[in-house]
Amino acid sequence: MAAKAKPQQHRWRTENPKAKCPRHNDKDYRLLVKAAWDEGWKCVKKKKYIHCYPPDETKDGVWVPMTPSSQRRLRNVRANFKAAGLPV
Repeated sequence: MAAKAKPQQHRWRTENPKAKCPRHNDKDYRLLVKAAWDEGWKCVKKKKYIHCYPPDETKDGVWVPMTPSSQRRLRNVRANFKAAGLPV
């Protein structure tokens, strides 16, 4: 059985090997951010959002709100991750 190939990492992640995955208070959002982190994305916690940037720097990043306002927001964030190339 072949070993799973390590995903390509964002340039910032290779320059900062001690960086840790930011933690979200909501479980559903936390799983999305963790999935992005495990795929090599750059995830940085800001004041009101967690900014997630894919390894392919030509694609747009995804902002995950720290205080989601509606139930549709989770579906929209998941769709944004999918559009940016994360297999969700």
